[in-house]
Amino acid sequence: MDQQVNHMFNQDRLIQYLGAHLVSYSHNHAKIELKVTEQHLQGHQTCNGAVIFALADAAFAIACNTGEHPAVGQHCGIHYLKPALLGDTLIAIAEHKASSGRSGIYDIQIINQKDQIVAEFRGTSRTIVK
Repeated sequence: MDQQVNHMFNQDRLIQYLGAHLVSYSHNHAKIELKVTEQHLQGHQTCNGAVIFALADAAFAIACNTGEHPAVGQHCGIHYLKPALLGDTLIAIAEHKASSGRSGIYDIQIINQKDQIVAEFRGTSRTIVK
């Protein structure tokens, strides 16, 4: 599993381009970190929501692929609660909440270095049948 998860993260070209780092993962759990730089800012000089979404989505992808069956995202949504600023460190923490059949629900909380909640993301995964 270690090689598969690391390979999956390292092959995610967008998340690599954004400069995120895989901090840790275990069965149905993942933590990814990103330092907000100038390239992540939008017109209001806060972190672009697409960057925050991509960080949460990457943590979701890792968490739902730590089991025995590969999975993809079936549905997801995000609530932005606080702006992220230049120099902030964002941490996306993904945790499995429930499963039924081939579907799983994961909550991903994005916090900053002050433990303030920046966004809440919920994703539904679907295992791949081969």
